[in-house]
Amino acid sequence: MGVRELTLADLIKLGCRWWWVLALCPILAAGVAFLVTSAMTPIYRAEATLLIEQSQVPGAAQYNDILAAERLTRTYSRLVTTRSVLEETIARLNLPLTPEQLQEQIDVTAVRDTQLVQVAVLDPSPERAATVANTLAQVFIEQQQAQRRAITGSSREELQRSIDDVRARIDELSSRIAELEQRPDASSAEVQAALSGLRGELNQAQTTYSGLLEAQQRMALAEAQAGTRVLIAEQAVPPTDFVKPRILLHTGLAGLLGLALGIGLVLVVGYLDDTVKISEDVQRLTGKAAIGAIPFFQRGNGLEPTANPHSLATEAYRALRTNLQFATAGREIRSIVVTSARPGEGKSTTVANLGVVLAQGGQRVILVDADLRKPAIHRAFGLANRSGLTNLLLRGGDEDLGGFLRPTPVEGLKVLTAGPLPPNPPDLLGSPRMAELIERLEGLADIVLIDTPPLLLSDPLIVAGSVDGVLLVTMAARTRSTELTRALEELSRSYTPLIGVVLNQVRLEHDYYYAYYYEYYHPEDGPKAGPSEGRPAVPQLLPQESRVARAKE
Repeated sequence: MGVRELTLADLIKLGCRWWWVLALCPILAAGVAFLVTSAMTPIYRAEATLLIEQSQVPGAAQYNDILAAERLTRTYSRLVTTRSVLEETIARLNLPLTPEQLQEQIDVTAVRDTQLVQVAVLDPSPERAATVANTLAQVFIEQQQAQRRAITGSSREELQRSIDDVRARIDELSSRIAELEQRPDASSAEVQAALSGLRGELNQAQTTYSGLLEAQQRMALAEAQAGTRVLIAEQAVPPTDFVKPRILLHTGLAGLLGLALGIGLVLVVGYLDDTVKISEDVQRLTGKAAIGAIPFFQRGNGLEPTANPHSLATEAYRALRTNLQFATAGREIRSIVVTSARPGEGKSTTVANLGVVLAQGGQRVILVDADLRKPAIHRAFGLANRSGLTNLLLRGGDEDLGGFLRPTPVEGLKVLTAGPLPPNPPDLLGSPRMAELIERLEGLADIVLIDTPPLLLSDPLIVAGSVDGVLLVTMAARTRSTELTRALEELSRSYTPLIGVVLNQVRLEHDYYYAYYYEYYHPEDGPKAGPSEGRPAVPQLLPQESRVARAKE
């Protein structure tokens, strides 16, 4: 399979030919994406915002302090989804989830250049998403506070016990002093001495108590200055719009991907499809345009020029007749071999219809069916194939040709059928009798058209050595460029000139010239101008006498 380079014109033609693929692929892709995403469960996103507040030493903030605060914020954003926080959240809300499943629904992000942390929760329920986000933030704050208390708890508790002991001692001393002052003998020297001692101890205890309270305050201040607080800056609220699936975005992306896929498919087809479709393809491969382009038509009963004299296909055969005249101008062409690059390309149909329009143009035409493997000319004209070319080749000599040339309903057109199929067609066609027979037939007609097998066999090359020219038939969108090139190489070995290439079964949408022609000349309307009886006013192949006269001139 060949690969060819695509020009801008080729790309435009591909786009016009395969426009439905370019339209269908994005529509299908977008439609499927829309249906799939619409059927998905909507997911809502609720966000709670935490403030990581780190106390600083009074004075101007240093650059290192700012960096430390940002690092601390990123660190805390990782600590939000620790297993202990997740398990406590699940327990408080009685969620039917594992910590791993809950973690998949949480997205914690540190806001750049700030001390804010966003805790986002994804859930099919907007209310539950907000509840989980708020509970998760609260649990994280409580656990952070508990950890700080655990670090300084022993010192604080010991200091508090000392304060409590001193306070109890103060209360005891105050009580004893009050009792002594209420005694009847309070003025005695002994009681006064006891009161003096107790008052001294009370003063000392009060001094100690004041010192312990001051120490407790300094400890609290130091903790406040050195510690970090986590606060809820903004509570999560139930969202109103879902964030997944993003229907419009996915539909648009699917449409673009579908368009890209369609373009890719069309380009692949264009690169890999090296079949000959239009006359420009023939021009590119052979150096000259196709001598004829027969549009696609349904084969009915009979031949197209007689069955549908005003059809587009009939006009194409008439154009082939005219182009054949121009292609052979200056040369005496009395016999033509018609062949094809591969089987099934319509060479027999082409040669039969060409013979009809040549005869309708006033020429004497003889059609010879030299396809001694799968003859088809007799079927095209509804003739029997009991005798024909093989009988003449086997008998040889001066056998009377009149009994073998079958008349047809078309005036001036006779057919020499193939006859019984021989076991050795190349030997029979390559015999001197074949060349003699062609020369005799040329004396009986203005033009002899010989139908031969495809060039996959040697038969066409053998017969081509005895004729004046070769007409090669190719089927549009079927014959590959490599096959046409190989056929041309095969024909060059016979040293018989190639008159031209006929492009058969051309689709109008592939060749814009014929599409335009079809708009001008519709089969139902008939010819717009020109002579009646289906004969256009164009030059015809010259009869034999006229060609001889012109040659003498």
